[in-house]
Amino acid sequence: MAPRPHRGRSAFALATGAVVWAAGFTAWALTAPGYSDGQTILEANPETTVRIAVALPLAVSALVWMLLNTACRTNSGWARSCGIVAASLLVLFAVITGFTIGLFVLPGAVALMAAALRTPVGA
Repeated sequence: MAPRPHRGRSAFALATGAVVWAAGFTAWALTAPGYSDGQTILEANPETTVRIAVALPLAVSALVWMLLNTACRTNSGWARSCGIVAASLLVLFAVITGFTIGLFVLPGAVALMAAALRTPVGA
């Protein structure tokens, strides 16, 4: 069964949307006041772990986008599998951090997972 081209387009749109969502979240975390005293998330929490947690969704989203792009271009099952695993880890990250930044990360993570599952590859 040959992969249908519209599945590839929808997967590309979902993955691109997820990267844009993650970039928007990162920009928001860096610039928008998240606390009543006007501090951003990074100003109020100077720990390295917070900086990693804020940067992780964008980095993982970009990595998955590249893996899914490779899977589409080269018909590579391993790239799609790696993309599914990385997207699953981002969904897990969003669930674990659900009461803090997870609510903002979850929509992009779910879109990324849908894109990974819809990415067409050959037999």
